[in-house]
Amino acid sequence: MGIRGRIALAISCVAALAVVVLGFAVHHIADAERERSARSYQDDRLSSALQIYERDGTLALGAQLDDATLPDPLRAAVFDGKSGTYRSQGEDPRVWAATGVGGGTGAQPRTLSVSAAFPDNDPAQEALDRALVIAGIGTVVLMAGVSWFVSQRLSRRLRHSAAAARRIAAGEPPDAEALAASGRDEVAELGRSVHHMATSLAARVEAERKFTADVAHELRTPVAGLVAAAELLPHERAVELVRDRAQTMRSLVEDLLEVSRLDAGVESAQLDAVDLPSLVRGIVGRAERVRGITDVTIVVAGPARVVETDRRRVERVLVNLLANAAKHGRPPVEVRVEGTRIVVRDHGPGYPPELCAEGPRRFRTAAPERGTGHGLGLTIAAGQAEVLGGRLLFGAADGGGAEAVLELPEPAGADAAADPVGQRGAVTAS
Repeated sequence: MGIRGRIALAISCVAALAVVVLGFAVHHIADAERERSARSYQDDRLSSALQIYERDGTLALGAQLDDATLPDPLRAAVFDGKSGTYRSQGEDPRVWAATGVGGGTGAQPRTLSVSAAFPDNDPAQEALDRALVIAGIGTVVLMAGVSWFVSQRLSRRLRHSAAAARRIAAGEPPDAEALAASGRDEVAELGRSVHHMATSLAARVEAERKFTADVAHELRTPVAGLVAAAELLPHERAVELVRDRAQTMRSLVEDLLEVSRLDAGVESAQLDAVDLPSLVRGIVGRAERVRGITDVTIVVAGPARVVETDRRRVERVLVNLLANAAKHGRPPVEVRVEGTRIVVRDHGPGYPPELCAEGPRRFRTAAPERGTGHGLGLTIAAGQAEVLGGRLLFGAADGGGAEAVLELPEPAGADAAADPVGQRGAVTAS
């Protein structure tokens, strides 16, 4: 139940409780007033009947002498020389009024009494109860409608803040107009706080992206010169060491440039129809020849599928996964094609739990048992998978080892396949 329903339910319950309490109070007050009026009326009748009896010696107005059905409490009061009224219960509820009359010196007084029926089911009282029930139901319904209407605006403003938070989490700019709420209440303050947070985060992310791009561009030229100058060194060992470090630095700079482009969102995929198993075989073959990645087995599960994707970006993702498996895992490395999925598995210690849960982060290397690195290869792979419209999942393989799954979009009109790989963490570009 949303906040609108909870607010409306709470106010309706309070209104219903107030209506019930008020209804019982009005019912008991009306019943007490009815009894008081009946007692007063019978007392007036008794006074008039007593005057007639003392003047003429006759019984009038329904008065009786020494009524055998007179209630005992009232009879005892008259015996003590008092007069009063009494309401009797039972099968024939009545209101009585009695007083003592006659009786000389030493003689016991007689009892003069009048009475009238006092039924529990009084038509006027029942009409009042019905009116109270109808008014109570109407009040509760009205309060529920008003509270729903009032909470609608509150809920809408909270939903806008929640939507802005989700946009921020997805890396999208928030709706500044929706967050810049006017007012001085807590919801308006929340909206303004989210707006300020989003603005600050966006500025920091943009500054970080620009810094990464600027550093990479500034390093690119001197690194290229360093690689060229290494060729002029006289000693072969020195040439080999300097060239290796320079190549490593150049790869790092190129990776930083690619990360900055992915962060900026300027990358777009060039889609064309490709046979996925053939594409994977070609990528693995080039990786074996160019990068020296060995012990790679290719398995095609099910019929070959034709997908619309960007060959270059699929190769970038797959080569990064193979390089990570070769560097941090243990052979054999298996590449399995399942429909529109490409699964890369090694037999090493597996991915650390935080990588499976949160995805790869730049400059955060894997667990020590999986080697060292800059943490950019998997970050770039996840970013390129997002550009392709798919996703990259990391998890543990059955029987041990690390397993990464590249899920490419299904062709138009095709049903999405179920996940046969098990639970993994979905990764977006970071």
